[in-house]
Amino acid sequence: MKAVLFAPDELVEEALTLTETAGYSVILTYPLPSKPNRLFYISQEKVKLLKEKDIETIVIFDLLSPRHFINLNRSLENKKILDKLFLLLEIFALHAGSKEAKLQIELARLKYELPILKDVYSKTKKSEQQGPLGAGTYGVESILRLYNRKISKITRELESLKKFREDQMKSRERDIPYVAITGYTNAGKTSIFNVMTGLNQATDQSMFTTTAPKRYAIKRNSKKLMLVDTVGFIRSIPPQIIDTFFVTLSEIKYADLLLLVVDISLDDSILIEITRSSFEILRELGITGKPIIIVGNKADLLNGNVANKLETVRLLSEGLYAPIMDCVPVSAKNGLNIELLRDKIFSLVN
Repeated sequence: MKAVLFAPDELVEEALTLTETAGYSVILTYPLPSKPNRLFYISQEKVKLLKEKDIETIVIFDLLSPRHFINLNRSLENKKILDKLFLLLEIFALHAGSKEAKLQIELARLKYELPILKDVYSKTKKSEQQGPLGAGTYGVESILRLYNRKISKITRELESLKKFREDQMKSRERDIPYVAITGYTNAGKTSIFNVMTGLNQATDQSMFTTTAPKRYAIKRNSKKLMLVDTVGFIRSIPPQIIDTFFVTLSEIKYADLLLLVVDISLDDSILIEITRSSFEILRELGITGKPIIIVGNKADLLNGNVANKLETVRLLSEGLYAPIMDCVPVSAKNGLNIELLRDKIFSLVN
């Protein structure tokens, strides 16, 4: 589907990648307004312009208020409106693996749509617009009851699933250690997983190549461990879908060792921001005291500056978390230090 994207200048590349990952073809990008319009978020001139565009979707890479959603849907009747949260939910929904992940996505969507519907109910007596955002006062009233029933049912089901899964994970006797590969999207986690397992999982520059954990047992001599490739971190996750995002990361909590992959080819300022943010996400997941190896991937892209980059990451990491067991520069692309990393992993988990 053809789309127009509105994104802040500093995040336009990330927003574009996410939009394309969700299956949209972006034909135009515009900067976000410095001051959101009271009625539409984007300017009324842009709304008029979009009416005439041959597009199906408008993506606004920010969180919209109920008023903005309602007014945009009414003014652009035949076009789909997505903000950042709805865009991420679509990506999660495309690749949700477990029943728990699917329920979390549905719960987040219902909770986010609920205040929009309440706003419709309080301000609109009748509307001819099609769909739940324009069903009229009486229609919205029945939809509100349906939403509340669904939210209650899914919440109960998730509580039951969560308890069952945690009891199962705690009680099961694992013959072999678990090692989880984690870190930001595009750092090369799946590439490292592939080169260490000999598999050929999909890898490309789009975000969320891995949207559900992948597991594979690897051996060294008589020793064996389970390697787990997890979903990538992203910046500025909207708080409304933190639970949805974290449920895809639950494998990390039960791993015996973490490989935190960072792209050391990034500029220092971004590298520091992403490293700091990675440990904040791990902290929010409740990860403490679990051994971590920092894996500095894409070392092949640096010209003799690997040691300085890795030292920057190491010092920052050790100031934020313990224990950091090691920092290893690698290149999943050309195999640099992959065997060294394998040796360190097996020596630690056994």
